[in-house]
Amino acid sequence: MRKVCIYEWKRVEGKRHYEKVSIGNGLFHQFGVGYEELDAGVGNFSTAIVELLDGSIVNVPVDLITFNN
Repeated sequence: MRKVCIYEWKRVEGKRHYEKVSIGNGLFHQFGVGYEELDAGVGNFSTAIVELLDGSIVNVPVDLITFNN
């Protein structure tokens, strides 16, 4: 398994924009699929299935991970 860094979008205090902030590390298992229900229907997006250091599993959108060496 490969090591990954997981990010989330956080609002910059006093500003109107967001920035990616690292929230932890984990081990990549495989790619998956997530969905979001919208007014126009369902939207699918790619995800990464990641095992966190405490053993729990999260399903993270692929734009919020980076692979580490």
